[in-house]
Amino acid sequence: MDGTRNRRALARRRKIVAIAAVGAVALAGATVTSLASWLDQEWVTAGVNGTSGIASSSFEIQQHVATDTVTQWHDRETGPGGVVDFGSLASALSPGVSAVGYVSLRATLGSVAGTLTLQPAPDNATSGALGTALRYSAWLHDTSATCTSSTYSSGAASQLVNNQALTVGSGATTFVLPAGTSAAAGDDQTVCFRITLPSGSSDTLQGQTAAVGWYFDAVSD
Repeated sequence: MDGTRNRRALARRRKIVAIAAVGAVALAGATVTSLASWLDQEWVTAGVNGTSGIASSSFEIQQHVATDTVTQWHDRETGPGGVVDFGSLASALSPGVSAVGYVSLRATLGSVAGTLTLQPAPDNATSGALGTALRYSAWLHDTSATCTSSTYSSGAASQLVNNQALTVGSGATTFVLPAGTSAAAGDDQTVCFRITLPSGSSDTLQGQTAAVGWYFDAVSD
Protein backbone atom coordinates (compact mmCIF):
# COMPACT_ATOMS: atom_id res chain seq x y z
CA MET A 1 0.00 0.00 0.00
CA ASP A 2 2.73 2.35 0.97
CA GLY A 3 4.60 1.37 -2.19
CA THR A 4 1.59 2.25 -4.32
CA ARG A 5 1.25 5.66 -2.69
CA ASN A 6 4.99 6.28 -3.16
CA ARG A 7 4.80 5.37 -6.84
CA ARG A 8 1.81 7.72 -7.39
CA ALA A 9 3.56 10.56 -5.55
CA LEU A 10 6.68 10.01 -7.66
CA ALA A 11 4.58 10.06 -10.83
CA ARG A 12 2.97 13.33 -9.80
CA ARG A 13 6.38 14.87 -9.11
CA ARG A 14 7.59 13.76 -12.55
CA LYS A 15 4.57 15.35 -14.16
CA ILE A 16 5.15 18.54 -12.24
CA VAL A 17 8.81 18.54 -13.28
CA ALA A 18 7.86 17.81 -16.88
CA ILE A 19 5.26 20.57 -16.92
CA ALA A 20 7.73 22.98 -15.34
CA ALA A 21 10.30 22.09 -18.00
CA VAL A 22 7.81 22.68 -20.82
CA GLY A 23 6.89 25.99 -19.25
CA ALA A 24 10.56 26.98 -19.17
CA VAL A 25 10.91 26.24 -22.89
CA ALA A 26 7.80 28.24 -23.67
CA LEU A 27 9.05 31.14 -21.56
CA ALA A 28 12.42 31.05 -23.29
CA GLY A 29 10.66 31.20 -26.65
CA ALA A 30 8.61 34.16 -25.54
CA THR A 31 11.76 35.98 -24.39
CA VAL A 32 13.54 35.58 -27.85
CA THR A 33 10.45 36.87 -29.64
CA SER A 34 10.34 39.99 -27.47
CA LEU A 35 14.01 40.92 -28.39
CA ALA A 36 13.53 40.75 -32.21
CA SER A 37 13.92 44.09 -34.16
CA TRP A 38 13.06 45.54 -37.54
CA LEU A 39 16.17 46.10 -39.73
CA ASP A 40 16.90 49.05 -42.04
CA GLN A 41 19.92 50.69 -43.80
CA GLU A 42 20.72 54.24 -44.90
CA TRP A 43 23.40 55.01 -47.54
CA VAL A 44 25.14 58.26 -48.58
CA THR A 45 27.44 59.16 -51.47
CA ALA A 46 30.22 61.77 -51.40
CA GLY A 47 29.58 64.70 -53.72
CA VAL A 48 29.51 68.44 -54.27
CA ASN A 49 26.46 70.70 -54.50
CA GLY A 50 24.09 67.78 -54.77
CA THR A 51 26.08 65.93 -57.45
CA SER A 52 27.89 62.73 -56.51
CA GLY A 53 31.63 62.35 -57.05
CA ILE A 54 34.85 63.85 -55.67
CA ALA A 55 37.48 65.36 -58.02
CA SER A 56 41.02 66.74 -57.77
CA SER A 57 42.08 70.26 -58.72
CA SER A 58 44.39 71.14 -61.63
CA PHE A 59 47.47 73.36 -61.55
CA GLU A 60 49.20 74.54 -64.72
CA ILE A 61 51.31 77.58 -65.56
CA GLN A 62 51.83 79.04 -69.04
CA GLN A 63 54.35 81.53 -70.36
CA HIS A 64 54.47 84.21 -73.03
CA VAL A 65 57.65 85.89 -74.32
CA ALA A 66 58.12 88.80 -76.73
CA THR A 67 58.65 86.56 -79.76
CA ASP A 68 55.28 84.80 -79.24
CA THR A 69 52.27 86.27 -81.00
CA VAL A 70 49.86 88.27 -78.86
CA THR A 71 47.50 85.35 -78.27
CA GLN A 72 50.13 82.64 -77.88
CA TRP A 73 50.69 81.11 -74.46
CA HIS A 74 52.85 78.03 -74.05
CA ASP A 75 53.59 75.26 -71.58
CA ARG A 76 57.40 75.01 -71.63
CA GLU A 77 58.35 72.76 -68.74
CA THR A 78 61.82 71.76 -69.92
CA GLY A 79 64.90 73.73 -70.93
CA PRO A 80 65.77 75.82 -72.77
CA GLY A 81 62.15 77.10 -72.78
CA GLY A 82 61.01 80.38 -74.26
CA VAL A 83 63.61 82.99 -75.22
CA VAL A 84 63.62 86.17 -73.12
CA ASP A 85 64.46 88.73 -75.80
CA PHE A 86 66.98 91.29 -74.48
CA GLY A 87 67.28 92.99 -77.88
CA SER A 88 70.36 93.86 -79.90
CA LEU A 89 72.18 95.32 -76.88
CA ALA A 90 72.56 91.84 -75.45
CA SER A 91 74.56 90.72 -78.50
CA ALA A 92 77.32 93.27 -77.83
CA LEU A 93 77.39 94.28 -74.17
CA SER A 94 80.03 96.77 -73.08
CA PRO A 95 81.03 97.59 -69.49
CA GLY A 96 78.29 99.60 -67.78
CA VAL A 97 75.61 98.63 -70.32
CA SER A 98 72.35 96.87 -69.42
CA ALA A 99 69.69 95.11 -71.50
CA VAL A 100 66.08 94.37 -70.57
CA GLY A 101 63.74 91.49 -71.45
CA TYR A 102 60.63 89.82 -70.07
CA VAL A 103 58.52 86.72 -69.66
CA SER A 104 54.81 86.81 -68.73
CA LEU A 105 53.26 84.00 -66.73
CA ARG A 106 49.72 82.96 -65.85
CA ALA A 107 47.67 80.10 -64.43
CA THR A 108 45.68 78.34 -67.14
CA LEU A 109 41.92 78.17 -67.50
CA GLY A 110 40.55 76.15 -64.59
CA SER A 111 43.85 76.11 -62.69
CA VAL A 112 44.19 76.88 -59.00
CA ALA A 113 46.46 79.76 -57.90
CA GLY A 114 50.18 79.24 -57.36
CA THR A 115 53.26 80.70 -55.72
CA LEU A 116 56.40 81.05 -57.86
CA THR A 117 60.10 81.31 -57.04
CA LEU A 118 62.68 82.46 -59.61
CA GLN A 119 65.60 80.04 -59.93
CA PRO A 120 68.87 80.17 -61.94
CA ALA A 121 69.34 77.56 -64.66
CA PRO A 122 72.09 75.02 -63.77
CA ASP A 123 74.12 76.09 -66.85
CA ASN A 124 74.55 79.55 -65.34
CA ALA A 125 77.21 78.11 -63.02
CA THR A 126 79.30 76.99 -66.00
CA SER A 127 78.72 79.94 -68.33
CA GLY A 128 82.39 80.96 -68.42
CA ALA A 129 84.15 84.18 -67.50
CA LEU A 130 81.47 86.40 -69.07
CA GLY A 131 78.69 84.62 -67.22
CA THR A 132 80.60 84.97 -63.96
CA ALA A 133 80.98 88.72 -64.52
CA LEU A 134 77.37 89.44 -65.51
CA ARG A 135 74.85 90.67 -62.95
CA TYR A 136 71.08 90.68 -63.20
CA SER A 137 68.00 92.07 -61.51
CA ALA A 138 64.36 91.04 -61.82
CA TRP A 139 61.15 92.98 -61.15
CA LEU A 140 57.52 91.90 -61.09
CA HIS A 141 55.23 93.95 -63.37
CA ASP A 142 51.49 93.88 -63.92
CA THR A 143 52.04 94.15 -67.67
CA SER A 144 54.87 93.61 -70.13
CA ALA A 145 54.32 97.15 -71.49
CA THR A 146 56.26 98.62 -68.57
CA CYS A 147 59.27 96.34 -68.99
CA THR A 148 61.48 98.82 -70.87
CA SER A 149 64.94 100.23 -70.28
CA SER A 150 63.41 103.38 -68.78
CA THR A 151 60.61 101.82 -66.69
CA TYR A 152 62.03 98.46 -65.60
CA SER A 153 62.05 99.58 -61.97
CA SER A 154 59.59 102.48 -61.86
CA GLY A 155 56.83 100.41 -63.46
CA ALA A 156 57.39 97.44 -61.16
CA ALA A 157 55.05 96.14 -58.49
CA SER A 158 57.95 94.60 -56.56
CA GLN A 159 61.55 93.46 -56.94
CA LEU A 160 62.51 89.79 -56.98
CA VAL A 161 66.30 90.01 -57.40
CA ASN A 162 68.64 92.98 -57.00
CA ASN A 163 71.93 93.04 -58.92
CA GLN A 164 72.96 89.45 -58.26
CA ALA A 165 75.24 86.90 -59.92
CA LEU A 166 73.57 84.57 -62.43
CA THR A 167 73.80 81.70 -59.95
CA VAL A 168 71.44 83.41 -57.46
CA GLY A 169 67.66 83.08 -57.47
CA SER A 170 64.94 85.03 -55.70
CA GLY A 171 65.22 82.93 -52.52
CA ALA A 172 62.46 83.70 -50.05
CA THR A 173 61.03 86.40 -52.35
CA THR A 174 58.12 84.87 -54.24
CA PHE A 175 55.09 86.02 -56.18
CA VAL A 176 51.57 84.69 -56.72
CA LEU A 177 49.67 83.94 -59.91
CA PRO A 178 45.89 84.21 -59.42
CA ALA A 179 43.73 81.19 -60.17
CA GLY A 180 42.00 80.74 -63.49
CA THR A 181 38.26 80.17 -63.74
CA SER A 182 36.19 77.75 -65.80
CA ALA A 183 35.87 80.49 -68.41
CA ALA A 184 39.27 82.23 -68.42
CA ALA A 185 42.93 81.94 -67.49
CA GLY A 186 44.19 83.79 -64.42
CA ASP A 187 45.56 87.35 -64.61
CA ASP A 188 49.12 87.30 -65.93
CA GLN A 189 52.21 88.68 -64.22
CA THR A 190 55.39 89.79 -66.00
CA VAL A 191 58.92 89.22 -64.76
CA CYS A 192 61.16 91.94 -66.20
CA PHE A 193 64.87 91.05 -66.29
CA ARG A 194 67.75 93.49 -66.53
CA ILE A 195 71.15 91.99 -67.31
CA THR A 196 74.30 94.10 -66.92
CA LEU A 197 78.01 93.91 -67.68
CA PRO A 198 79.37 95.90 -64.75
CA SER A 199 81.53 98.95 -65.25
CA GLY A 200 85.22 98.19 -64.92
CA SER A 201 84.89 94.63 -66.29
CA SER A 202 88.14 93.13 -67.59
CA ASP A 203 89.17 93.60 -71.22
CA THR A 204 89.63 89.83 -71.36
CA LEU A 205 85.84 89.49 -71.60
CA GLN A 206 85.73 91.02 -75.08
CA GLY A 207 84.14 88.82 -77.75
CA GLN A 208 82.97 86.17 -75.28
CA THR A 209 79.52 84.58 -74.99
CA ALA A 210 77.56 83.14 -72.08
CA ALA A 211 74.61 80.77 -71.85
CA VAL A 212 72.12 82.34 -69.43
CA GLY A 213 68.73 81.07 -68.28
CA TRP A 214 66.20 80.84 -65.47
CA TYR A 215 63.21 78.76 -64.48
CA PHE A 216 60.29 79.16 -62.12
CA ASP A 217 59.42 76.75 -59.34
CA ALA A 218 55.63 76.86 -59.09
CA VAL A 219 53.70 75.44 -56.13
CA SER A 220 49.91 75.35 -56.05
CA ASP A 221 48.19 77.32 -53.28
